[in-house]
Amino acid sequence: MDLIALDFETANSLPGSACSFGVAVFRNGELRQCAERLILPHATRRFIPSFYTSIHGIRMEDVADAPEFPYYAETLFSILESGLVLAHNAAFDMGVLRSLCDLYHLRSPEIRYLCTCKTARRFWRGLENYKLDTLCRKIGHSFQHHDAREDAAAAGFVYLAMLRESGCTTDEEFADRLRIRPGTLSERGDSPCLALPHGRKYPVRTGTVKRKYPEDAAENCTPSPGRP
Repeated sequence: MDLIALDFETANSLPGSACSFGVAVFRNGELRQCAERLILPHATRRFIPSFYTSIHGIRMEDVADAPEFPYYAETLFSILESGLVLAHNAAFDMGVLRSLCDLYHLRSPEIRYLCTCKTARRFWRGLENYKLDTLCRKIGHSFQHHDAREDAAAAGFVYLAMLRESGCTTDEEFADRLRIRPGTLSERGDSPCLALPHGRKYPVRTGTVKRKYPEDAAENCTPSPGRP
């Protein structure tokens, strides 16, 4: 099965304001394909504040002649549906993808995905933080942060480093060992990637879940949909 790493860069804080995406395809543990495409944001999201440009370097003039997302959708969806999708802080990237489908009334891709941030929190305990650049320094991988193509490839390399170090032979075995439940996107509905409690059950009273183990809850904190 291929591993497909995905990354979006956004124009602003509005959901679905993608201005570029990067895809990296890994097969048999090797990077086989890596590309970035610029996107003209939807008409209701067509502005890029200087703060966002300072992060990813993309200006409105850079995307003025780029296609809008539907131009890429079927090709991208076909790639994503061909294997397990990876993303760092996947809630953000999957939120962008879901918002794009809603904005343009597109079918949802049928995908299964893992968050490389959540898997790293479980696999490499006690790091200073779990930002993509921190993890890449740990594995000795150099990259240009907030370039969609580079970020996608970096997430894939981080995941492969964990998989090799674990000794697991399949993605399913690795996720099971870490008690990470893969997320899904589909026409039938979405479910998030979750770090499950380590063999513990939360007590339930009067229909509410009372979290006694804040470390598990913290692992499942998700970034804002507008995070650049």
